[in-house]
Amino acid sequence: MNNFFGFNKQQRNGLLVLSLISFSLLLVRIIYPYFITPGTIVIKNLPVVERKLDSAYENSQKQFQNNFSENKKALNLFVFDPNSVSFEQLLQLGFKEKTAKTLLKFRDKGFVFKEKKDMQKVYGISDYFLAQLEPYILIENKRAVDNKNSGKEKTVNAVAVKTSAKEKVELNSVDSLSLIELNGIGPSFAKRILKYRSILGGYVAIEQLKEVYGFNDELYQKVKNAFKIDASFVKKINLNTDDFKVINKHPYLSYELTKTIFDCRKKAAITPTSLKDIINDEPVYNKLLPYLQF
Repeated sequence: MNNFFGFNKQQRNGLLVLSLISFSLLLVRIIYPYFITPGTIVIKNLPVVERKLDSAYENSQKQFQNNFSENKKALNLFVFDPNSVSFEQLLQLGFKEKTAKTLLKFRDKGFVFKEKKDMQKVYGISDYFLAQLEPYILIENKRAVDNKNSGKEKTVNAVAVKTSAKEKVELNSVDSLSLIELNGIGPSFAKRILKYRSILGGYVAIEQLKEVYGFNDELYQKVKNAFKIDASFVKKINLNTDDFKVINKHPYLSYELTKTIFDCRKKAAITPTSLKDIINDEPVYNKLLPYLQF
């Protein structure tokens, strides 16, 4: 009997005690939750967590407010002709003061709005705002009628054209509005001409217009006689003192050539003669020389 099921009496007693303990713990685990009353959570005592807006969220909110403001102004829109609308009327239509002045400046320089999409040429008019304005734009073609009734306007315009043809545009000081007046140069080319002028440091020859992106020979032949050059506006770079970024920014200097110049100037000052040997390309050297000082 002491060896029944392979356990002696002492081992059987131990197993019985262990089973009773396990059963008691299981019973406590099942019954205990019924004797617990959950406490009340006081939400008002919790700390307030502030939301920090990131830049993307702030920008989206600003864009929404701008669009909302423009849409609100659009409720007061009325039919107008951009060739005759007044400054006060532009403000009533929702134009910003600066944009309204730009439009009037266009007109003062002789620009005529022939179709609705010409409004895109006025800097400051967004696509959203133009979409609001478009149904209210009415361009009246009164010029032909006025010319029939009186030859004065035709005569004045002819004199103005003749006078402006004699006056050449200085390429290093001209603004975008004056460029747009030239036949063949629209807003896109005007922007490119000014941007390339900034990168170059100024034009030293009218032929450099051919280096402007998209400026083909046909357009160049059409407008070349309308320009003149004042080289005093040209900004020069010093190969011995200016930093790497300033020198490498010039379109006539590649990264490799700039690096070679910097390596050489560590040993000795760069001179026109030594630079000619460094570049080893006479056309490039001649184009670059007017922009340099040593």
